[in-house]
Amino acid sequence: MSARYCTFFTAIIFSIFIVSGCGSAGNPTAPSVPLSQTQNASSHPGRSNLGLWQFRIDPDNKTVDVYQLRTVMTHMNGLAFIEPPAGALLGIDQVVDFQPGEMTLDIKLTHPYASLKKTAAFDVCGILISHGSMDFPLFVKYKWPGTDVVHLKNPDGYTRWWNPIEFPANEALPHTGYVDGLLGTPNETGQFTATLNPYKYFATDLTDPEGTLDTLDLDRRGVLEPGTSCIRRYVIGFTPGSLVFNYAVDANWFPPVPSGPGGDVIIPDDFPASANRPEPYYIEVKNINNTLAYDTSAGTAEGGLTFSVYVYDWFEPEGNKVCPYAQNNEIQGFCNPFPSEIGDGYAAFTLDCFPMFMDGPGDFLMWLSVENDEMDYQGALPFEKISVYFQTTFNIAEK
Repeated sequence: MSARYCTFFTAIIFSIFIVSGCGSAGNPTAPSVPLSQTQNASSHPGRSNLGLWQFRIDPDNKTVDVYQLRTVMTHMNGLAFIEPPAGALLGIDQVVDFQPGEMTLDIKLTHPYASLKKTAAFDVCGILISHGSMDFPLFVKYKWPGTDVVHLKNPDGYTRWWNPIEFPANEALPHTGYVDGLLGTPNETGQFTATLNPYKYFATDLTDPEGTLDTLDLDRRGVLEPGTSCIRRYVIGFTPGSLVFNYAVDANWFPPVPSGPGGDVIIPDDFPASANRPEPYYIEVKNINNTLAYDTSAGTAEGGLTFSVYVYDWFEPEGNKVCPYAQNNEIQGFCNPFPSEIGDGYAAFTLDCFPMFMDGPGDFLMWLSVENDEMDYQGALPFEKISVYFQTTFNIAEK
């Protein structure tokens, strides 16, 4: 590769950053170093705790330009590129239903750069930001919106990304923090306290507003292609006087290496693994063996619960850890980092739980956190592993 080509390719990379607004808290490049001083470093893209590096080799000058790509943000608050104007690229497609305490809306999200294939976004999520009226079990710093505040009744998952408590607004680099959505209540007024907020997932091949994520085309990697739109259905619950919320758009991107004719970008093949989020995008709960029971006359609990969590991840689903948390500690289980089954795009983790603080029969809420081995939330939450959260319910039989 000639020095001229190396310089040209680097210019393309930086032009993408400018067009898409992608930035870095630090310097994304390191000085050129002689080939004799380089060391071999290997890691799977998007799965290294030490960082992701890319090398630009110039054989004419016998140098290597080293790029610490993980300092270039993968996650970004895409709302910074969508608004203003309000409602043009993200807004209500239709009001499906509106009744006391609940409204059902179809929300349409359109990729803002129709002619720039290099800006294809991955794992795009529309996050409903609200108030943290409930504590997450065992981790009181995680606050999530209960039924007494604005909440999403049909979330695809919960995330910590872009809440205003942990990701404060950054006027210099808006995509690196919380941004007030122009159609919502400003945080200065709303004072949003939830650090775990629900979201809906947007992708070009999700053509049904109510479609589940198991219908995603594995070959498309959850991409929202430039010039395309996706409509997702939000069922939003609220109480009188509580219709105060805002929103964020979590988008993931990484520079492609064009391989098509004339330097054209082939979507999604020309985008590296690091263009997708490190967190899994979907789970399924299967293989339930539930013998939990509560003896109401004796006030005692017995039995156990065994189930499998199928974790769907675009790359290395086995590199996750699944943890169970009953909302009121009705049962207790242990985290499992060892999959019992690995398949095409998924890994299954078996969890065993036993009675803890049961006080009666009936359904109970269970949280499942899926923790990735990536750290720090791009520097915003040092020493914390990037995770995604899901809710499910189980039943305690009456004896």
